[in-house]
Amino acid sequence: MGFFSTKGGVGKTTMTANVGATLKHEFDFEVLLIDTHILGADLSSHFGLLNPPVHVKDMLSGKLPPEKTIYKDPRTGIDIIPGPFTPDQETSTFKNFRKFIQPLKEKYDFIVVDTPPWLGKETSGIVRGVDTAIVVSTPAVSGMLEAKRTQDLLTRKKAKIGGMVLNFYRGLEYELHPEEVEGFLKGVPLLGVIPEDEKIRRALGYGVPAVISSPRSPGVESIIELSSIIGDVDFEPEPKGFLSRFFGMFRKGY
Repeated sequence: MGFFSTKGGVGKTTMTANVGATLKHEFDFEVLLIDTHILGADLSSHFGLLNPPVHVKDMLSGKLPPEKTIYKDPRTGIDIIPGPFTPDQETSTFKNFRKFIQPLKEKYDFIVVDTPPWLGKETSGIVRGVDTAIVVSTPAVSGMLEAKRTQDLLTRKKAKIGGMVLNFYRGLEYELHPEEVEGFLKGVPLLGVIPEDEKIRRALGYGVPAVISSPRSPGVESIIELSSIIGDVDFEPEPKGFLSRFFGMFRKGY
Protein backbone atom coordinates (compact mmCIF):
# COMPACT_ATOMS: atom_id res chain seq x y z
CA MET A 1 0.00 0.00 0.00
CA GLY A 2 1.26 3.49 -0.78
CA PHE A 3 0.11 7.06 -0.14
CA PHE A 4 0.27 9.17 -3.30
CA SER A 5 -0.08 12.78 -4.42
CA THR A 6 1.51 14.84 -7.17
CA LYS A 7 1.53 17.76 -4.72
CA GLY A 8 3.92 18.11 -1.80
CA GLY A 9 2.80 19.21 1.65
CA VAL A 10 -0.50 17.30 1.71
CA GLY A 11 0.61 14.94 4.50
CA LYS A 12 1.65 11.73 2.74
CA THR A 13 4.54 11.17 5.14
CA THR A 14 2.38 11.94 8.18
CA MET A 15 -0.23 9.47 6.92
CA THR A 16 2.41 6.81 6.29
CA ALA A 17 3.95 7.20 9.76
CA ASN A 18 0.72 7.41 11.73
CA VAL A 19 -1.37 4.88 9.84
CA GLY A 20 1.56 2.46 9.95
CA ALA A 21 2.11 3.04 13.66
CA THR A 22 -1.61 2.62 14.33
CA LEU A 23 -1.85 -0.64 12.41
CA LYS A 24 0.98 -1.98 14.58
CA HIS A 25 0.41 -0.30 17.95
CA GLU A 26 -3.42 -0.36 18.05
CA PHE A 27 -4.26 -3.43 15.96
CA ASP A 28 -1.13 -5.59 16.33
CA PHE A 29 -0.40 -6.07 12.63
CA GLU A 30 3.15 -6.67 11.45
CA VAL A 31 4.03 -3.49 9.53
CA LEU A 32 6.95 -2.25 7.46
CA LEU A 33 7.26 1.38 6.34
CA ILE A 34 9.41 2.34 3.34
CA ASP A 35 10.50 5.88 2.45
CA THR A 36 10.93 6.26 -1.32
CA HIS A 37 11.16 10.06 -1.39
CA ILE A 38 14.92 10.04 -1.96
CA LEU A 39 15.05 13.77 -2.78
CA GLY A 40 13.47 14.78 0.51
CA ALA A 41 13.26 11.75 2.78
CA ASP A 42 11.96 12.45 6.28
CA LEU A 43 9.73 9.50 7.22
CA SER A 44 12.27 8.24 9.75
CA SER A 45 12.26 11.61 11.57
CA HIS A 46 8.67 10.86 12.65
CA PHE A 47 10.24 8.10 14.76
CA GLY A 48 13.23 10.09 16.00
CA LEU A 49 15.63 8.43 13.55
CA LEU A 50 17.88 11.05 11.96
CA ASN A 51 20.57 10.55 9.32
CA PRO A 52 20.37 6.73 9.19
CA PRO A 53 23.66 5.18 8.03
CA VAL A 54 21.88 2.65 5.78
CA HIS A 55 18.70 3.29 3.84
CA VAL A 56 16.50 2.42 0.89
CA LYS A 57 19.17 3.26 -1.72
CA ASP A 58 21.41 0.57 -0.23
CA MET A 59 18.62 -1.93 -0.87
CA LEU A 60 17.78 -0.69 -4.37
CA SER A 61 21.41 -0.67 -5.49
CA GLY A 62 21.90 -4.23 -4.27
CA LYS A 63 24.57 -3.09 -1.84
CA LEU A 64 22.62 -4.61 1.07
CA PRO A 65 19.76 -7.14 1.23
CA PRO A 66 16.43 -5.58 2.29
CA GLU A 67 16.53 -7.05 5.79
CA LYS A 68 19.86 -5.27 6.46
CA THR A 69 18.27 -1.85 5.83
CA ILE A 70 15.40 -2.26 8.32
CA TYR A 71 15.24 -0.38 11.62
CA LYS A 72 12.81 -1.26 14.43
CA ASP A 73 11.17 1.58 16.32
CA PRO A 74 11.31 0.65 20.03
CA ARG A 75 8.13 2.52 20.98
CA THR A 76 5.78 1.08 18.36
CA GLY A 77 7.60 -2.08 17.31
CA ILE A 78 7.20 -0.98 13.71
CA ASP A 79 9.89 -1.69 11.10
CA ILE A 80 11.20 1.08 8.84
CA ILE A 81 13.36 1.25 5.74
CA PRO A 82 14.33 4.95 5.81
CA GLY A 83 15.31 7.19 2.93
CA PRO A 84 18.74 8.84 2.60
CA PHE A 85 19.44 11.96 4.63
CA THR A 86 21.32 13.51 1.69
CA PRO A 87 19.10 14.12 -1.39
CA ASP A 88 19.87 11.74 -4.21
CA GLN A 89 19.20 12.48 -7.87
CA GLU A 90 19.41 8.86 -9.02
CA THR A 91 15.75 7.88 -9.22
CA SER A 92 16.00 5.25 -11.96
CA THR A 93 16.84 2.54 -9.40
CA PHE A 94 13.13 2.14 -8.60
CA LYS A 95 12.66 -0.08 -11.64
CA ASN A 96 13.47 -3.09 -9.41
CA PHE A 97 11.50 -1.88 -6.40
CA ARG A 98 8.85 -4.62 -6.60
CA LYS A 99 11.49 -7.33 -6.92
CA PHE A 100 13.16 -6.22 -3.69
CA ILE A 101 10.04 -5.91 -1.56
CA GLN A 102 8.20 -8.98 -2.87
CA PRO A 103 9.97 -11.40 -0.45
CA LEU A 104 9.20 -9.04 2.46
CA LYS A 105 5.46 -9.45 1.90
CA GLU A 106 5.64 -12.91 3.44
CA LYS A 107 6.76 -11.42 6.76
CA TYR A 108 4.45 -8.40 7.03
CA ASP A 109 0.70 -7.89 7.06
CA PHE A 110 1.18 -4.40 5.64
CA ILE A 111 4.00 -2.71 3.76
CA VAL A 112 3.22 1.03 3.66
CA VAL A 113 5.16 3.19 1.20
CA ASP A 114 5.73 6.93 1.51
CA THR A 115 6.06 8.22 -2.06
CA PRO A 116 7.63 11.31 -3.66
CA PRO A 117 5.39 14.14 -4.91
CA TRP A 118 5.77 13.26 -8.57
CA LEU A 119 4.74 10.36 -10.78
CA GLY A 120 7.13 10.27 -13.70
CA LYS A 121 8.79 7.49 -15.64
CA GLU A 122 11.56 7.23 -13.05
CA THR A 123 9.08 6.44 -10.25
CA SER A 124 6.91 3.95 -12.17
CA GLY A 125 8.58 1.14 -10.26
CA ILE A 126 7.11 2.45 -7.01
CA VAL A 127 3.59 2.32 -8.44
CA ARG A 128 4.15 -1.23 -9.69
CA GLY A 129 5.53 -2.22 -6.29
CA VAL A 130 2.41 -1.43 -4.25
CA ASP A 131 -0.78 -3.47 -4.29
CA THR A 132 -3.05 -0.51 -3.47
CA ALA A 133 -2.66 3.25 -3.91
CA ILE A 134 -4.37 5.77 -1.64
CA VAL A 135 -4.63 9.38 -2.79
CA VAL A 136 -4.03 12.08 -0.16
CA SER A 137 -5.59 15.51 -0.69
CA THR A 138 -6.50 18.72 1.11
CA PRO A 139 -9.90 20.47 1.16
CA ALA A 140 -8.77 23.30 -1.13
CA VAL A 141 -9.91 23.41 -4.74
CA SER A 142 -6.26 23.21 -5.81
CA GLY A 143 -5.88 20.12 -3.63
CA MET A 144 -8.79 18.41 -5.38
CA LEU A 145 -7.38 19.27 -8.80
CA GLU A 146 -4.07 17.70 -7.80
CA ALA A 147 -5.94 14.66 -6.47
CA LYS A 148 -7.66 14.29 -9.85
CA ARG A 149 -4.28 14.60 -11.59
CA THR A 150 -2.87 11.96 -9.25
CA GLN A 151 -5.80 9.65 -10.00
CA ASP A 152 -5.29 10.08 -13.75
CA LEU A 153 -1.57 9.33 -13.55
CA LEU A 154 -2.10 6.29 -11.31
CA THR A 155 -4.83 5.00 -13.63
CA ARG A 156 -2.51 5.41 -16.61
CA LYS A 157 0.06 3.30 -14.78
CA LYS A 158 -2.63 0.66 -14.12
CA ALA A 159 -2.52 1.09 -10.34
CA LYS A 160 -5.34 -0.14 -8.12
CA ILE A 161 -6.67 2.93 -6.27
CA GLY A 162 -8.21 1.93 -2.95
CA GLY A 163 -9.53 5.34 -1.89
CA MET A 164 -8.81 8.93 -0.96
CA VAL A 165 -7.99 10.65 2.33
CA LEU A 166 -8.97 14.28 2.96
CA ASN A 167 -6.29 15.77 5.21
CA PHE A 168 -5.95 19.04 7.19
CA TYR A 169 -9.73 19.56 7.29
CA ARG A 170 -10.95 22.51 9.41
CA GLY A 171 -14.57 22.83 8.33
CA LEU A 172 -14.18 26.44 7.18
CA GLU A 173 -16.72 27.92 4.79
CA TYR A 174 -14.21 28.38 1.97
CA GLU A 175 -13.06 24.75 2.13
CA LEU A 176 -14.55 21.87 0.18
CA HIS A 177 -16.57 19.78 2.60
CA PRO A 178 -16.61 15.96 2.70
CA GLU A 179 -20.00 15.73 1.00
CA GLU A 180 -18.61 17.84 -1.87
CA VAL A 181 -15.44 15.79 -2.08
CA GLU A 182 -17.28 12.46 -2.04
CA GLY A 183 -17.45 11.30 -5.63
CA PHE A 184 -15.07 13.99 -6.94
CA LEU A 185 -12.72 11.23 -7.97
CA LYS A 186 -14.93 8.92 -10.00
CA GLY A 187 -14.92 5.42 -8.58
CA VAL A 188 -12.62 6.33 -5.67
CA PRO A 189 -14.24 6.22 -2.21
CA LEU A 190 -13.47 8.77 0.51
CA LEU A 191 -11.89 6.60 3.21
CA GLY A 192 -11.32 9.23 5.87
CA VAL A 193 -11.38 12.89 6.84
CA ILE A 194 -8.49 13.94 9.08
CA PRO A 195 -9.00 17.26 10.89
CA GLU A 196 -6.23 19.80 11.31
CA ASP A 197 -4.62 18.82 14.62
CA GLU A 198 -1.71 20.66 16.21
CA LYS A 199 -0.88 17.60 18.32
CA ILE A 200 0.00 15.63 15.19
CA ARG A 201 2.43 18.37 14.13
CA ARG A 202 3.81 18.58 17.65
CA ALA A 203 4.45 14.83 17.73
CA LEU A 204 6.85 15.19 14.79
CA GLY A 205 8.92 17.62 16.86
CA TYR A 206 9.24 14.95 19.56
CA GLY A 207 10.11 12.22 17.06
CA VAL A 208 7.25 9.99 18.17
CA PRO A 209 4.05 9.12 16.26
CA ALA A 210 0.98 11.00 17.46
CA VAL A 211 -0.82 7.70 18.08
CA ILE A 212 1.65 7.25 20.96
CA SER A 213 1.93 10.83 22.23
CA SER A 214 -1.70 11.99 21.86
CA PRO A 215 -3.87 8.93 21.19
CA ARG A 216 -7.18 10.63 21.90
CA SER A 217 -6.72 13.88 19.98
CA PRO A 218 -9.31 14.46 17.20
CA GLY A 219 -6.84 13.99 14.36
CA VAL A 220 -5.40 10.80 15.82
CA GLU A 221 -8.86 9.33 16.45
CA SER A 222 -9.66 9.95 12.79
CA ILE A 223 -6.40 8.26 11.78
CA ILE A 224 -7.25 5.27 13.99
CA GLU A 225 -10.64 5.04 12.32
CA LEU A 226 -9.00 5.28 8.88
CA SER A 227 -6.51 2.58 9.87
CA SER A 228 -9.32 0.31 11.01
CA ILE A 229 -10.89 0.62 7.55
CA ILE A 230 -7.56 -0.14 5.88
CA GLY A 231 -6.96 -3.08 8.22
CA ASP A 232 -10.59 -4.24 8.04
CA VAL A 233 -10.94 -4.39 11.83
CA ASP A 234 -13.64 -3.10 14.18
CA PHE A 235 -13.05 0.22 15.91
CA GLU A 236 -15.28 1.90 18.47
CA PRO A 237 -14.52 5.63 18.83
CA GLU A 238 -14.23 6.79 22.42
CA PRO A 239 -17.46 8.45 23.61
CA LYS A 240 -17.37 12.23 23.97
CA GLY A 241 -19.64 12.55 26.99
CA PHE A 242 -18.90 14.50 30.17
CA LEU A 243 -17.01 11.71 31.94
CA SER A 244 -14.84 11.09 28.89
CA ARG A 245 -13.93 14.78 28.68
CA PHE A 246 -13.37 14.97 32.45
CA PHE A 247 -10.99 12.01 32.62
CA GLY A 248 -9.36 13.14 29.40
CA MET A 249 -8.05 16.17 31.29
CA PHE A 250 -5.78 13.86 33.25
CA ARG A 251 -4.28 12.02 30.31
CA LYS A 252 -0.67 12.86 29.74
CA GLY A 253 0.06 14.39 26.35
CA TYR A 254 2.95 16.22 24.71
